[in-house]
Amino acid sequence: MSDSELMFREQALLISDDFPELVFCEENGKPLLKGQIILNDSDGKFIDQYEVTIEAVEMYPFRFPYVYETGGRLPINVDWHLFSDGHCCIKTIPEEYLLCKSGINLKWFIESQLIPYFFNQKHREIHGYYLNERPHGGQGVIEFFEELYGSDNLMHIGKSLLGVRSIGTPNRVSLCFCNSGLKYRKCCRPQFETVSQFTAEEINFFLKIITKSPRFN
Repeated sequence: MSDSELMFREQALLISDDFPELVFCEENGKPLLKGQIILNDSDGKFIDQYEVTIEAVEMYPFRFPYVYETGGRLPINVDWHLFSDGHCCIKTIPEEYLLCKSGINLKWFIESQLIPYFFNQKHREIHGYYLNERPHGGQGVIEFFEELYGSDNLMHIGKSLLGVRSIGTPNRVSLCFCNSGLKYRKCCRPQFETVSQFTAEEINFFLKIITKSPRFN
């Protein structure tokens, strides 16, 4: 069993006090949680439940575990925020990377990520659309950075990402590394502080997505 799986196993064995509907088990030596995600309203009244399997991934706790909806309620396609192998698309890649930067635990993940995800699925089942939906895949990555920069200028975003990858923290009164002509403190400083949390490899991955967009020109 890998270090990631051992950590997942350790946390999963302790989860029953908070989530008694989730039961620890092992299949082919792989640690899993199986059971139900319960949705209650603000008064604790039962709304619904979803059958799930939760399993460790190689980079856990620095990536989300994989979650599979096993009750057959959600169609396996990108429009329902499920990947082709059936695991749930809970956040865009950059959001997940930032949330997992210091490592996560299962209790936090279930409470702050998984339960809201299934509340949003329930909303779509009832009303036909998601609340605060972010696009799936590469478009979701682009939207994340458009919101971060407050701009849909992908060329500017790309230049800024290149600058973050290539330089140290700029002097606050120097010209911004994105070549906007503005002082760094009045341009990309907030974005630098967010993007600098990503590794160079992660930034390169985001740049590939952004530069392949037909809007990058």
